[in-house]
Amino acid sequence: MNTLSINATKFVWALSLLASLIAATPANALTITTEENPPLNFTKDGQVAGVSTAVVREMMKRAGLTADIAILPWAQAYAKAKDEPDTCVYSTVRNNEREAQFQWVGPIGRGEWSLFALKGFKGEAKRVDDLKQYRIGVTNDARAVYLRSRGLTNLVTAERNPELAALLTTDSSQPGRVDLWMSQTNGVEEVAKQAGIGEIKMVFPAIMSQDYWLACGTKTAPDTVRALSTAASSMRRDGTMRQLTAPPAPVPASR
Repeated sequence: MNTLSINATKFVWALSLLASLIAATPANALTITTEENPPLNFTKDGQVAGVSTAVVREMMKRAGLTADIAILPWAQAYAKAKDEPDTCVYSTVRNNEREAQFQWVGPIGRGEWSLFALKGFKGEAKRVDDLKQYRIGVTNDARAVYLRSRGLTNLVTAERNPELAALLTTDSSQPGRVDLWMSQTNGVEEVAKQAGIGEIKMVFPAIMSQDYWLACGTKTAPDTVRALSTAASSMRRDGTMRQLTAPPAPVPASR
């Protein structure tokens, strides 16, 4: 073998080694999408904040990754993560329909959803069936799907939670409005404030509770997902996850 052939062989070997090292190293940049959904994820003073945001940022730090976090309407945030390379979305409910569409990291938190009304609301509901007489405002995502599965079909949907809060009324004859509004039990006051409405009260507590995940599209490098999962596991072991997701005191239920 002449010198030229030896050098060519070494060059090919070096390229192969470099390619294997690159494949074994997680990408150092991601795109992460989310929505306006306090207290999990929302904009505060021009920055993306919230309980889940704090968890995701700590996971990224421990995994040695960087990411741009973009707040988008939920349908757009979800589609972007599902279809585009190296993109993840949170806070995402994991269900059978979505299972194969993503690589899942978490859970990164748990949410409880209740039904709220304006303070002057006179109705009551002791069972889920009692809710069928009311118009319910709910975001157009897994929450709406869940309510329909419970037999509640008189729904008014929107992409942003504050838009629904602004539709609350105590006058059941007003068209295009809602009697009840489904929102996170914790942090509901912040959303009500954004919507510019008055005092609210809880009418039906904890109609739904669910875990939330960081969902990374199938075009995201598996090594990146493993690095994030390892980071999440370490946060659970050392108590950081519990500390970051500890909920504030909820709004009292109406009496």
